[in-house]
Amino acid sequence: MINELDHYELGLLLDAIEHRWGYDFRDYARTSILRRVKNVMIRHRMKHISELIPRVLHEPAFFQDMVMDFSITVTEMFRDPSVWAKIVHDIFPRLNTYPYFKIWHTACATGEEVWSMAILLKEAGLLERATIYATDFNDIALDTAKKGIYPIKHMQAAHRHYMKAGGAKHPW
Repeated sequence: MINELDHYELGLLLDAIEHRWGYDFRDYARTSILRRVKNVMIRHRMKHISELIPRVLHEPAFFQDMVMDFSITVTEMFRDPSVWAKIVHDIFPRLNTYPYFKIWHTACATGEEVWSMAILLKEAGLLERATIYATDFNDIALDTAKKGIYPIKHMQAAHRHYMKAGGAKHPW
């Protein structure tokens, strides 16, 4: 539960971030963002959320460090195989009726789910007609996504999930 003063100060902080840097976290779950803000406060020995505002406004490096705490880089190739199977079964036939389409993965983190989509589109013969956009505010995570290089232990799990999702080939 967020007390009234924390709620007010958090709103001011999020407004300051949006107005100064253009990152709009105001619609994020308040308890989640507050937990991340409190972690920053503990690390910098601050007692009040409002103490963050001057640093966010005037110290770009501080802001970049803080925003990395807001980033949730939870992703996995073919995570939740039943969802991927449903996408292939229900969505891909509809996409097949279009000569060209675009897919946008927001908050893509390190890109494993984006690569999963590309693999399945390729297998379905749809990749050539697709443009896939993948965005995230975490530039470090985006660099990993662009490279598409992941630890072997992740790829072994990904292959198991891929097969459960109905993957037709061995894509890697």
